[in-house]
Amino acid sequence: MVHVFLSWGRFSSFEDIRDYVDQGRSEDGDAEPSVFMGEAGIAELEPMCVEAIHAQDDGHLAPVVPEVLLRDASYADQWLPQVESTELADAAICVFAPNVVTNPHGTSLHYLGRFAYRV
Repeated sequence: MVHVFLSWGRFSSFEDIRDYVDQGRSEDGDAEPSVFMGEAGIAELEPMCVEAIHAQDDGHLAPVVPEVLLRDASYADQWLPQVESTELADAAICVFAPNVVTNPHGTSLHYLGRFAYRV
């Protein structure tokens, strides 16, 4: 399953999204959960299985529908046809297994849903 989160106007760049998603480090070098990890209830994060997408990085200057924004996400050819939303967004976060999302509606983003795909 992939969990998909959308946003419009919250992130000004790809780096802003990564700051929201990526673990931080304490002064002692210990991993600290990101804001996104806390909100979504992700106990352990496999960073290579989280994709952040920003429309400006794809050449779009305005929000677009999920079909356009998410077309280059991993396995999109399998799960994107399941998305029926026409909600405009300029940023997205896709959380793939082995990450486990226990509180998807707890984020400050719009939770689009979870969608099946095969590896």
